[in-house]
Amino acid sequence: MSIPRPSSIRPSSIALLVLALMTAPAGAATITVLTPASAAPGVRALAAQFTQETGTLVTVGGGARDKIFQTLKEGGPADVVLLPTTDIVELPSVMGMTPLGRIAVGVGVKTGAAVPDISTPEKFREALLAARGVAYADPAAGTSAGKVIDRMLSAPEFARVRRVPVQGLAVTALAGGQASIALQMLPELAASKDVALAGPVPGTYGASVDFSAGIAAASTDSVRAQTFISFLTDAKAAAVWKANGVESINAR
Repeated sequence: MSIPRPSSIRPSSIALLVLALMTAPAGAATITVLTPASAAPGVRALAAQFTQETGTLVTVGGGARDKIFQTLKEGGPADVVLLPTTDIVELPSVMGMTPLGRIAVGVGVKTGAAVPDISTPEKFREALLAARGVAYADPAAGTSAGKVIDRMLSAPEFARVRRVPVQGLAVTALAGGQASIALQMLPELAASKDVALAGPVPGTYGASVDFSAGIAAASTDSVRAQTFISFLTDAKAAAVWKANGVESINAR
């Protein structure tokens, strides 16, 4: 199964960004976007296009869920916030909510290891049961992906799976040898050179996370922030999202 490997350093994205920076007028308006790593490649690619079309510069930051939460709590620079929908609805520091799309949970193994066939629900289940350990984000940390995966693995058919909940990224358990399979957001797995990607979890299990965007309460330019959100949700953006591991709301 051929899966595109999203990357925050795609040559095409870099070329667009360089061109956008060269053509943006001095003193051009700037907005700041906070996004988790799973959505960052798509955001960066679209941000470069947005700058080229509008002249508005886009700074993309964020990172781990806790880091984004802390930035918002401290009133740090932020105009647009991308997060799992379940997180945004609970954040008083984010105004409004616009659905963006969905990111699937992926299956990865350590580079060099045999890549399991997970093309059907039956083969996926067999791969997990045969694994030395199946690593995923500890749901106690509050991440949406961790909760989705934990709920899936709680089904009777996965009762004998050796679960390895970890703090942080699931792939760290591959390097440490605690697990032979990692379940993590697909774009994050695809971007790692240390991981061989088997593909997404079969759709039967509903192992995906819905993402939305909102405007940060601390935004100093809510009009441009909303314009950027509209750009992200435009039908023309669907192909860019898809190339970076995100199923756009407009692609369904």
